[in-house]
Amino acid sequence: MLTASRHLRRLRPLAALAAALTLTALTGCSTGFDATSKKDYAPSDGIVAGDGDIRVLNALVVAADGADDGLVSMSVVNRGETSDRVTGIESDAGEVTLGGDTSLPAGSSVAFGADGTTATVSGLSKEPGQTVRLTVRFAKAEPLSLRTVIVPATDDYASLTPSSPPTPTPSATETPTESPSPTETAE
Repeated sequence: MLTASRHLRRLRPLAALAAALTLTALTGCSTGFDATSKKDYAPSDGIVAGDGDIRVLNALVVAADGADDGLVSMSVVNRGETSDRVTGIESDAGEVTLGGDTSLPAGSSVAFGADGTTATVSGLSKEPGQTVRLTVRFAKAEPLSLRTVIVPATDDYASLTPSSPPTPTPSATETPTESPSPTETAE
């Protein structure tokens, strides 16, 4: 009986070691340098891109079916200690025009959408559901290129359409009043 208890004492540490190694192996899945939890993840329809202190978050283009224009919706974040500015956006689907304040103060962001700061893709050559390449250019930082999608201007994106230029309102025209002709005189 003495030998059986001595045998159990030797097995307990080995059993504990085996359990610890098994637990480590099971919980160690997806860890390391290429772990899924370490990769950028965009929990939206848009795409995330970044290099250094500048990041583009949730980038996409919103356009109605058959529309000639689309609206870039995204946030640009400056995580650095020096200010920067978005100087332009290029697209393989049309010409992009910026509007509003595109400055990026240090530790701040700028949101592109339908109001405030805007980026409109004119002459849109692609339809909702197709991919589009955007290259965001900065005053100081290196350009960021990304491939994103054009989403239809429905549901959550219904209010994100390019603002159309104001349509001229017809001006009131004066109706000429008749003046008495020189041959007509009051008697």
